[in-house]
Amino acid sequence: MSIEVMESDQVTKPRIAALDVARGLALLGIFFVNASLFGEPFASVLDPSRPTHESWLSQLVYAGTMIFCTGKFYPLFSLLFGAGLAIMLASAKRDGRSFVATFLRRLILLATFGLLHIVFLWVGDILLLYSIIGTAMLPLAYASPRVLLWVAGGAYSFGLLILVGLTGLMLLAGTMPEPVVKEMPAADSRLAQYIEVLKDWNQTEQYDSRLIELETQIMSQGPFHEQVFVRLCNYLFTSIFTALVMTWVVLPCFCVGAALVKLKFFDEPWPVLRHRLLWAGLLIGLPLNVFGVILAQSANEALVMGQSLAFQIGGPLMTLMYLVLVMNWVDSERGLAISRAIGQLGRMALTGYLLESFLMSAVMLHWGLGRFGDTTWAERAGWVLGIYAVILLFANTWLSRFRVGPLEWVWRMGTYARFVPLQQAAPLATKNRGR
Repeated sequence: MSIEVMESDQVTKPRIAALDVARGLALLGIFFVNASLFGEPFASVLDPSRPTHESWLSQLVYAGTMIFCTGKFYPLFSLLFGAGLAIMLASAKRDGRSFVATFLRRLILLATFGLLHIVFLWVGDILLLYSIIGTAMLPLAYASPRVLLWVAGGAYSFGLLILVGLTGLMLLAGTMPEPVVKEMPAADSRLAQYIEVLKDWNQTEQYDSRLIELETQIMSQGPFHEQVFVRLCNYLFTSIFTALVMTWVVLPCFCVGAALVKLKFFDEPWPVLRHRLLWAGLLIGLPLNVFGVILAQSANEALVMGQSLAFQIGGPLMTLMYLVLVMNWVDSERGLAISRAIGQLGRMALTGYLLESFLMSAVMLHWGLGRFGDTTWAERAGWVLGIYAVILLFANTWLSRFRVGPLEWVWRMGTYARFVPLQQAAPLATKNRGR
């Protein structure tokens, strides 16, 4: 496995290059998925059906995003977070440091980043969720790989049972009625109108269309304090989905990532396991995701819910396939300049993740270009690629002079409760670890 050697605070510690490359690619995949939530009202994002009113290119981008990105890259990010936890524990043991206090400080800072992210930029934050679920990893950090995999399997199975139960309830309920079109309430401001619509919204029906209109106006025209209110309301809505669905994917991925580190999966070839994970993703994961996209076109609520079930099963299988593909790519040393560039971004994934939000918000919100509610799938994909290229260039330029990314520097100092030098003392070198 290719290793990058970086000078750390006190000693030289190895970085597994494949993990950094996987993080860098995960940032791109997550960005494609999140683009709709950046640029469209919350209710529009709740509809997973194909955008038939848009161009063939937009429909192609939609299909590609749903099949290859949705439900695949946040599990990959989660798995890498769990791997980082296991590496951090091993480092603490080696250096004789307290792991629990250090990790708790790390989670508190992550939660702070997440809260600021939600309030000032974007509703789809993942950092706060990571910090909350991460506390469950404190007692699991010392567990054996076998225990971690059993916990992962149990939590994942519980999440599947929840989805099966919700799908069954939808079948019993039948197709939900179309919402009744109501007049916009009279009020002194759009925020006051938004609050009145929330009070009047019949929650047995679909999302009130008046909220779509008001959210589009508030996000594209401001003012800022009204945007904050709408974001917080939408975050409360998404927290239901998070608790019922995402939690039971994130926690298992944390456990699997930590188990893989302890099993030295990233240090040794493991050809048989890699081969099996590749075929499982290709022969099971990919068809399930294609089937899920087909289900999403149905007018039946239960079948649409079945799409989530297909993604919940097929997504993590494709996640593991992607991880193996990255490892094989790094091992092959083909396209070394590209993999190194992406790996540099992966080294400062926190900065990259929040930069994506800032730059995309600058495109969509009133304090920037104000394009909220006025972009297609194809246009948003163009913005994703352009912004990712800018961030990739920034990451490589920054890390040519400094040890870590700017937010990683703050995060590291808070985690270890001491000053950490930022200036790069020596250039990065690469070598190969014998297998």
